[in-house]
Amino acid sequence: MKDRIAADLLAAHADRLVGGQVEPATLPDASGEQLASIQMLMQLAERTQRTLAPVQPPPAFVHQLGRQLIATTSAGRKAVTRRTRSAILVIAAALGSAVSVASAVGIVVYVMRHRGRARPRRAISESAAR
Repeated sequence: MKDRIAADLLAAHADRLVGGQVEPATLPDASGEQLASIQMLMQLAERTQRTLAPVQPPPAFVHQLGRQLIATTSAGRKAVTRRTRSAILVIAAALGSAVSVASAVGIVVYVMRHRGRARPRRAISESAAR
């Protein structure tokens, strides 16, 4: 028997037990070690179902748990917000530095190009004036 079929059989048996049906499950006509282990698991589930009793938590506990969950969630959001702000600040600083460096390089290149062009123009204008 394949694992998928075994899992489906066990799931169906668990659903029946949760639904209040306690009749024994019907197993496919097969033999072998896996069938024996499935039967043992089903018997264990039936014994467990008979032994355990449903439990309802007190309303005060449910209310307190709800408040704790809300407090934990809001504290987590605040931490994420702080981390997000810090990350944005670091990224903005890095971007500002990159723009500064690029601007400085651009100014140097601009000045160097215009210095080279400005000298020949002076020389041409001076020789024309003579």
